[in-house]
Amino acid sequence: MELGEILYGIISEYGEQRILSDIIQGESTEIIKSIFEQCISNIEKNGEMGPDTRVTAAEGLSHYLLTMAMIPSKRKTTFQSVEIDIAVPDTITLGTSPQDVILISFPKTNDINVIKSQIENMKKIQPNQDNIWIVLEEDMKLGAKTYTLSRDITFANMVNDLISFTAGKKQSKLKIFKI
Repeated sequence: MELGEILYGIISEYGEQRILSDIIQGESTEIIKSIFEQCISNIEKNGEMGPDTRVTAAEGLSHYLLTMAMIPSKRKTTFQSVEIDIAVPDTITLGTSPQDVILISFPKTNDINVIKSQIENMKKIQPNQDNIWIVLEEDMKLGAKTYTLSRDITFANMVNDLISFTAGKKQSKLKIFKI
């Protein structure tokens, strides 16, 4: 069974309305952590765990949550020759108001030099270091906000942090929920 099938099977079990309701009620951390852990557990049971599986699962879950919560984003794109996994809200805003954009990276490696190189490239287009977020298996001191996928799974806080970041923006395209 593929990672996507496992992830979306678990999401179906929870139900979109329940997930959305939990996010609205401020309980997104618990539900995201639960979905993520259940997904990883199922992948491990199937013996399909690779070196980047946890990061790939987190990225897939992030794409789903952004879509479901209607948080505007541009995914898997290139801006000024820099590869971007996710830009919230988009790369157009990145060009005009970088302070209003979060760049999220899901490095598929644990090589600190490769990750640092990716961050340096992102700093060329996003001068505000606080607006560069990295999702990693384990915490590394990188000069960027890091969400981890082991132990306390700080990745589960990312949706709440995106909601907080976008809530104060005057741009109408930063509508958060589809309710």
